[in-house]
Amino acid sequence: MLRLVWLAAIVASAWFTPILAEEIEDHSLWIVEYENDIFAGEDRYYTSGVRLSRIATAREAPSWLESIAVRFPGFEDATALPYSLSIGHNMYTPADIVNPELPPDDRPYAAWLHMKFSTGTLHPKGADRVRVGLGIVGPAALGKQIQRGVHRAIDTDMPTGWDTQLKNEPTLLLGYDRFRRIVDWAKPDRFGMDVSLLGGMTLGNAHTHATIGSFLRLGHNLPDDFGPPRITPAVSGSGFFVPESTRSWYVFVGSEGRLVGRDLFIEGNTIGGRDGVDARRMVGELFGGLVYTQGRFRAAYTHVWRSREFEGQLAAQDYGALSVSLWW
Repeated sequence: MLRLVWLAAIVASAWFTPILAEEIEDHSLWIVEYENDIFAGEDRYYTSGVRLSRIATAREAPSWLESIAVRFPGFEDATALPYSLSIGHNMYTPADIVNPELPPDDRPYAAWLHMKFSTGTLHPKGADRVRVGLGIVGPAALGKQIQRGVHRAIDTDMPTGWDTQLKNEPTLLLGYDRFRRIVDWAKPDRFGMDVSLLGGMTLGNAHTHATIGSFLRLGHNLPDDFGPPRITPAVSGSGFFVPESTRSWYVFVGSEGRLVGRDLFIEGNTIGGRDGVDARRMVGELFGGLVYTQGRFRAAYTHVWRSREFEGQLAAQDYGALSVSLWW
């Protein structure tokens, strides 16, 4: 898989003519993300996530989002707050998808259709981000139709338990993330290394948790970013990068720990609806991967090893996250 990412990056970079850094205000950064446990040869638990994001540098955040952001640390002196809009879809299943009855000690079927508004500040030593998310969980998120359609197309085991999925429930999230670079041994056009700390807090009926972690980057011509994007509940990297004519690449490794207060997709509907199982309050994960950037194009692959998330879970989970970014 890593070889395929490298090959795609090298071929695609030849197609896209670089744009100058000072011209980015006339363009938007588009990011496509795909997360799936197929990269680990599994089909259970957090089984799929897709997201499309647009980051606009020339357009300031909506006034309502700015009024929320300025209440958080790191935004006091910001004069302009560019924002991003994301639309995504996640799916969750128990371990045995061919059993039409949901085992009482396994997580329920669930799908989540969601959108996120976010704004933030980025500088060489750190980044701050505020995000507001809206969504819907349940049959309205079309998880049953999407997963059965995909499995029918690839001729594999058909999931039969979606009639037991969580009931329809709207979701609302408010999140704040902070990155700080504590070691910086990177120079332009040279081999370098840096280390960053990350932390975050998310409040809402879909997810409520606090996060802390760190990661190390090692590579050539390290850009001023904070890792590739990832889908909630993980703390996403900055995603943003400045297009340059020179190519850059880096490998990275890191860890993240979450203190979980609420996970709708494990514990079940908030009021009435479908019950779930008991969530573990401490969840940890290790992650690593590589990022390749040239001109306006970037490709990244992250592999994640996540600890058990609920009582009775058969084993820890791992999955892959692939993202492609393009200034357009």
